[in-house]
Amino acid sequence: MTKNRNLYFLLVNLILGFAVILSYIWGLVYYPEYGTALWGDIETSYIPYIIFSMLLAALGYFVFSLYFINYKKFQTLNTSEYIYILSLYIVILFFSALWMPLSIGFIDTNNNLFLILDLISLYLVGISSLLLTIFLIQDKAMRKKLIWKLSVLGGFQFTFHTLLIDAIYWGVNFI
Repeated sequence: MTKNRNLYFLLVNLILGFAVILSYIWGLVYYPEYGTALWGDIETSYIPYIIFSMLLAALGYFVFSLYFINYKKFQTLNTSEYIYILSLYIVILFFSALWMPLSIGFIDTNNNLFLILDLISLYLVGISSLLLTIFLIQDKAMRKKLIWKLSVLGGFQFTFHTLLIDAIYWGVNFI
């Protein structure tokens, strides 16, 4: 099992990451008329900043993922720590893939169940991001390394975007 940890991690990221990308493509291709509605009541002048934050969050995701696979070494984690990290990644990616379909479902039907599930999914992603960042911060052995500092910084940006901007700010403006 410990020999295959990197492979499982990569498979989770490839399969579920592909699902996230496909969900965005699906929404943009089949429901282009909902583009503006997906922003809710967010002021138009804020959108470029939110998109920039999203790009920084994606960069942060890649940096701390690189840290886990190349520097933290999954083989050095005990089984429960590894399962914990992998579970957080699964929650982040799985529920991120649901955002677009749930948002479009709400816009299309005005059914509050879609809205509730959408907000729950965003909070699960945000809280999982926070837990992943806390796990990164607790790595005392690597604190002096630049890659650890960059990973923590990436974790902060990813958490900032997923929890504060997506779950809270977007959620309040989408209702």
